[in-house]
Amino acid sequence: MKYKYFISNVTDPYFNLAAEQCLFDHVNEDTAVLYLWQNNNTIVIGKNQDIYSECRAAEFTGSGGKIARRMSGGGAVYHDLGNLNFSVIAERSKDDQDEYINVILSMAERLGIKAEFSGRNDVVCNGRKFSGNAVYDSGEKVCRHGTVLVNTDIEKMTYYLTPDSEKLKRHAVESVRSRVMNITEINLEATVEAVRNSFIAAADAEPLHIVLPDEKLKEYAGFFGSEKWIYGGQK
Repeated sequence: MKYKYFISNVTDPYFNLAAEQCLFDHVNEDTAVLYLWQNNNTIVIGKNQDIYSECRAAEFTGSGGKIARRMSGGGAVYHDLGNLNFSVIAERSKDDQDEYINVILSMAERLGIKAEFSGRNDVVCNGRKFSGNAVYDSGEKVCRHGTVLVNTDIEKMTYYLTPDSEKLKRHAVESVRSRVMNITEINLEATVEAVRNSFIAAADAEPLHIVLPDEKLKEYAGFFGSEKWIYGGQK
């Protein structure tokens, strides 16, 4: 699959989810888009999750954090500027989960990290998770996206996220903190920029020269930032 990359320099979650949706609209059968982006001080929950069972929502927003809801399923994640988000968007006829996995593993290998996929969604090193992944599709197009913990504030992350204790018991772990890691624990010199560059190299991607349409960006950002989408009837 031929890749072109697009980097967002904005750290607002509603803009970045809107940009992902614009790229989802744009992608064609000739090119898959590798979208690289960051959110600052944000909790992003899966499409069907209950906010209040997944995080300390009121406390987090009261301290200045933002909560967003994505189009894909999966668990709640915490984003700060020590975390890199990535999306691979392609037409269904070109979508290849194995290739997607290989790009992530190749990115990690370029940073000296021997990683493997675990279960459906996790990328781990020495049994500890540094990347979670999810997917959504429209029937014709597919977006696979995930996170990479580079140098994230894990103490803050584990405080504000409140996953189901029964789920943790089923996985035989005592806490989120015990099973996650920053890649700087393996490679002290790793940076978000280095991870970004490693992704581009792993995908052998060229720049995507596109100006995202302002009206669509505003429309999508308004949707992703709306209380109706984020909270439903919960707030």
